[in-house]
Amino acid sequence: MRLIMDIGALRGTEALRNNVLKWMGFCLGILASIFALLNLFINDFYLLGILEVGFAAFCFYIYWYTRKHTGQLWQSLTLSVFLTVLITIGTYFSNIKSLLFIWTCSLPILFYLLLGKQYGVVFSLIVAVVQALILGTKQSLEPLNTVNFLLNFSFTYISIWAVSHTFENSRAEYGKRLENLALLDPLTGAGNRLAMTHYFEVDLADKPGTYVLMIDIDYFKKINDQFGHGVGDRVLINVTAFFAEQINKNVIFRIGGEEFAIFLSHSDPQSAYEFADMLRENLSTTIHTIDEQAINLTISIGVACYMPNQTLKNFIKRADDALYQAKKQGRNRVVTAYELNQQVLKCDKAS
Repeated sequence: MRLIMDIGALRGTEALRNNVLKWMGFCLGILASIFALLNLFINDFYLLGILEVGFAAFCFYIYWYTRKHTGQLWQSLTLSVFLTVLITIGTYFSNIKSLLFIWTCSLPILFYLLLGKQYGVVFSLIVAVVQALILGTKQSLEPLNTVNFLLNFSFTYISIWAVSHTFENSRAEYGKRLENLALLDPLTGAGNRLAMTHYFEVDLADKPGTYVLMIDIDYFKKINDQFGHGVGDRVLINVTAFFAEQINKNVIFRIGGEEFAIFLSHSDPQSAYEFADMLRENLSTTIHTIDEQAINLTISIGVACYMPNQTLKNFIKRADDALYQAKKQGRNRVVTAYELNQQVLKCDKAS
């Protein structure tokens, strides 16, 4: 249960934006309904009123949808564009004394909260240019007042934009740092068990052709006893760096003292076995020099293929059983779960 909660916590940005989208839809739906009634029955502003009815309906749909599902990017984009169009049309057709243009200053906050930094920059810039052009053509102010008005409006808008950008930038940066603290092994920089679970659930769920390599450094305890734990730590760092030279570091996980898991995509068990054996061979022929001491390292590897609807626990266990067999056979070798199953079948037939 705790692991599930931790995995959910890693999706903080997604949860935040979904929550913002939900309540933004609710609040804007109510406001749009009120303004639609005013524009249709009091102000006789039928174009804006009809658009506001459609916007209110869409907002309530967003609220209903996000109560049970995760909001989609297209929904956030549509909400942002729809609201921007409403404010732009209202600013263009209404008298400046109606102060409808003030709503423009809320848009950067909305863009950054719903869409993030990249969309926020683009959308905020477009709105700033369009609204400045519209407001600059308004004839209800004297020329000097128009300049003062545009300066005040522009500086207010830019200030809100800058604060929104700074806040989102800082939030994303600190969120990334917290995610790294939660997901990375502090010694080697490889992913930890939580990262492995997250990777499996998000990227590998029911993905065919996925293999896991369970890897154990042979006689690691002897290395610690003979050279000390400081050298042992350097060995773990070096081995992780060696793996990262062979394959993307994002699929390398340290899940125990000297035990690693690597996820791969291969077309068949033979190619997965050949890659694992190449990894084993290359490491065993590499001389690792740590504190001027040459250390020969070998690894044992168990390989398993992902089966449909298999849990991560069972997936790892099959590879772990193969790893145990590799160590039992003398270490510095590769055993596949398929090979292990064939041995079991032969034993069953013999008995």
